[in-house]
Amino acid sequence: MISMFALAFMLFVPNKGKAQDGYISDQEFYDQLAPYGTWVQDDYYGDVWIPNVDEDFRPYATNGYWAQTEYGNTWVSDYPWGWATFHYGRWHYDDYYGWEWIPGHHWAPAWVSWRHGGGYYSWAPLDAGISISISIGGGYNAPNNYWVCAPERYMNSPRIYNYYAPHTQVVNIIRNTTIINNTYVYNNQTYATGPRPADIQRITRRPVTVYKINNAGRPGAPSVGHNAINIYRPAVNATPNARPARVVNAQAYRQANPNAGIGRAGGVANNRANAQKLAAVVHSSKPNTQFVNVHPKPIQSKVAPENGRPAQAGGARPSLPSNTSAPGRNEGHGQQMQQQPAANNRPASNAPNRAQQPAVVKPIPQAQHQQQARQVQQQAQQQQQQARQVQQQGQQKQQQARQVQQQAQQKQQQAQQQQQQARQVQQQGQQKQQQAQQQQQQARQVQQQAQQRQQPQAQHQQQARQVQQQAQQQQQQARQVQQQAQQQQQQARQQQQQAQQQQQRAQQQQQQAQQRQQQAQQQQRAQQQQQQAQRQQQQAQQQQQQRAQQQAQQRQQQAQHQQQQKQQRPQPKPEPQPQQQEQH
Repeated sequence: MISMFALAFMLFVPNKGKAQDGYISDQEFYDQLAPYGTWVQDDYYGDVWIPNVDEDFRPYATNGYWAQTEYGNTWVSDYPWGWATFHYGRWHYDDYYGWEWIPGHHWAPAWVSWRHGGGYYSWAPLDAGISISISIGGGYNAPNNYWVCAPERYMNSPRIYNYYAPHTQVVNIIRNTTIINNTYVYNNQTYATGPRPADIQRITRRPVTVYKINNAGRPGAPSVGHNAINIYRPAVNATPNARPARVVNAQAYRQANPNAGIGRAGGVANNRANAQKLAAVVHSSKPNTQFVNVHPKPIQSKVAPENGRPAQAGGARPSLPSNTSAPGRNEGHGQQMQQQPAANNRPASNAPNRAQQPAVVKPIPQAQHQQQARQVQQQAQQQQQQARQVQQQGQQKQQQARQVQQQAQQKQQQAQQQQQQARQVQQQGQQKQQQAQQQQQQARQVQQQAQQRQQPQAQHQQQARQVQQQAQQQQQQARQVQQQAQQQQQQARQQQQQAQQQQQRAQQQQQQAQQRQQQAQQQQRAQQQQQQAQRQQQQAQQQQQQRAQQQAQQRQQQAQHQQQQKQQRPQPKPEPQPQQQEQH
């Protein structure tokens, strides 16, 4: 049991705030975002942030655009708070509070899932607990209201928001798309790159600018210039005691205001009036302590971060993106639990391991201490039960992952065969390069002979230059052959994916056909049984009729026979009457 002293210590010790020396703590998220929204204490996700935005707000869709960078497709937001909410943490849509942001500790160009097909690029925010490996592996089915679809030719347009497909068409568009599984790993962190610059350039037939990312010195909207994007992206130190200055109790506010919801069930719009009402409750000079917990100013932290600061502007560039993510690839330190939450049933694994904060910092009587201790015990028991359920779900997902690994091994074998073919093409290109080098050597020999013979140097130099030009042309041809080989590899991978999808569809059709055949056979059997039953009934009736006729004939014959016997019998003679004796 938790002692009363330990409970009081957890409730009243001041939290640590912003750290120094080039990194920040969780406290800076709470402080920097407080003027632009409302912090709400959720029973499952902990402290979440509700932005004060217009009704049509959607993450990675409103007031921003996609730009190609060395890290892949990066979301450039016009909001002053976009540096945090679109590059750290996750987004989740709640039917009552609308879009809410869950803080995270790792920077990324964007935490989204990508799809492509039917002339559209589509993306959706990753919900809490969804990692990159689950997203590209097909284990994440985002709700329909999460998806944003835009024609592929406007992918890098700064005004891409003018071309979004209507929400009513999103469902049909997503059905005709496939997952984009392009990723790359840098500093043990896996990023989803989305569509490649070469793919967009092939579609738009225009060169695509690949920007370099520089670290900005202060929070705010990113600035773009000189082929670089300046974004504030410090390393984040996980600080368990960090907390907002004012936070709303989500459950208490919802129970007291059931008709003041910001979100809508399965909707894509927010109620701005209700959002302003919620913000007014928090920012009031005298907040209602029934809903709002007021915390003292935290103390600054001196603890260094675990993973260090993201790459600086002058640091080493990240490795080239890869097209696939093999099973078991390191997803980076501190990835969130790989559990997919349902639309309205949130996973217990994401419940914050922090005690509820008091409304006002004042001495608490012993009776209240005991009640709080009981509540903490009950919460701990609930979290244990929820953790057991998460373990069971994890075991099931491990079994599914093994099956996926087996399928991936088969795909790898096919890919290896195609790679061997590509290697042969590369070897041909290398042979051409060797020939080009031999020609260069011949050119050098011609130059030496020209010097020895003392012939006009101009002529020999021209000949040597011509030979060198030919060698350079052959080198260029060899490079083109290598590029073609790489393109063939990419096409082969795409064909593999299409073939797998076709196989799956064919299997589904076969299964449906088998089911229909079985149903038809069952119906035929049922009809045959009915026909047999009818035949048996008819035979039984005929037999009964025959038996009845035979019995009737037998009875008639017996009756006739009896009559004949009666007729043939002789009639009896009358007996003599006895004579009376004479009386003497």
